[in-house]
Amino acid sequence: MSTPPADGSGVWLASQVWNLLEEKYGSGKVPSVRKLTQHIRDANGGEKISHGHVHNILNGDANNITDKTRKMLATFFGVSPSRFVPAAGPPVEEPGPESVEALAFRFSTLRPEELAAIEKALRMVKGEGDRQDRREAP
Repeated sequence: MSTPPADGSGVWLASQVWNLLEEKYGSGKVPSVRKLTQHIRDANGGEKISHGHVHNILNGDANNITDKTRKMLATFFGVSPSRFVPAAGPPVEEPGPESVEALAFRFSTLRPEELAAIEKALRMVKGEGDRQDRREAP
């Protein structure tokens, strides 16, 4: 399983890893990517992450990581794997009266067959599609 990207660019993950590296090694004393890869392998009993993948993570080019990579990084840094899972985005707000009115206006411009298609789609999403379709069938 993969971690979805938090920002689409891997910047969030890179920031997390760089902060942990500076805590572990000290600011300005972070070893090379090849050395880091070796340290990660040593901390994980011989399991390794490729130096190319580590390089991509550090540069913000890794859009997501697998559970295995997350666990290996967590073991290396001595933190929970959840440290490498981005927080959920902001909650979705309920639509206000303005957006409901705008939607109602848009629906008022639709032809009857377009409205019927939208109603059918809504029933399908709600799980009512099959029952309603059977009732409407001749």
